[in-house]
Amino acid sequence: MAAELDSMDLQSQFRGCITGLAVGDALGMPAEGMSVEQINEIYGRIDCYLPSPVGDFNAGEWTDDTEQAIILAQSIAETIYFSPEDFSERLKKWGIESMNPRIGPTTRRAIYRLSQGAEWKNSGIISDTCGAAMRVAPVGLVYHFNLDLVERYAVISAMVTHKGDAAIAGSVAVAVAVASILLDFDDAEIAEEAATRATKYDELLADKVRYAYKIAGEDVGKAIAELGNSISSYDAVPFAFYCYFSAEKFSDAVITAVNSGGDADSTAAIAGSLMGAKVGLEGIEKKFLESLKDLDYLIGVADRLYKTHQKIISITSS
Repeated sequence: MAAELDSMDLQSQFRGCITGLAVGDALGMPAEGMSVEQINEIYGRIDCYLPSPVGDFNAGEWTDDTEQAIILAQSIAETIYFSPEDFSERLKKWGIESMNPRIGPTTRRAIYRLSQGAEWKNSGIISDTCGAAMRVAPVGLVYHFNLDLVERYAVISAMVTHKGDAAIAGSVAVAVAVASILLDFDDAEIAEEAATRATKYDELLADKVRYAYKIAGEDVGKAIAELGNSISSYDAVPFAFYCYFSAEKFSDAVITAVNSGGDADSTAAIAGSLMGAKVGLEGIEKKFLESLKDLDYLIGVADRLYKTHQKIISITSS
């Protein structure tokens, strides 16, 4: 019975991570690119889903951050062990067919290269934007039993679109953090594990992840000023860690990220994936679940990842 309970708890963490990512994405969508002052002037404070101010998304709808995480999740579930060939093919098909106006500049260029016949090893752009980090949570979930494998797959999944050192380091940091949460590391251990592995690819980003832990709970204005919250992995990833480390409950992490502006949907998506992995689906406030686009579908994606993880464990332990 104890083993069954542990298993159910783990499945809830998978669900919480994927759903939490989508919640943060949808919550941050209307504030993307805004400053704190603009958010205050237009919205006051965002603590519920709102439509896009330019009319491209309805309240509760998530953007390309979640869509790319789902594509990665579907690829992993299909191939069991991560296949960059499969992932790049799915990403190319989605990019060509998608009408999503918010696909990031680096990913858009990489998809163009793929559509022109480039193989995944040559499709990535030397860019340090945070597109690889925002989608990488499924890697941390499925392979959390082996942090070396998490790191390796986080690097490869990033390189399909992003070849900048900080972009790769950010992907590693987020994936390793998700895995470390599932392994029940405390916050200090999560920060150090993520930073230690990220430092192999970019020392500055790793140092900023450590600093995000150090200033957790301090004034958010200080965090914005010293960490940054732009589209750059140097900023978005450490700031998302700050939001996670500063939070006592799920809503704290995503609402802090959203109301800080900048790359609000991506920082909130990352923070939401981390906090969701920690608290599980049951720990996400109901108000965020009730009007989230395609909640049952997201739970299904998470459950498929969980079954994939279980399959790998059964194979490796037999």
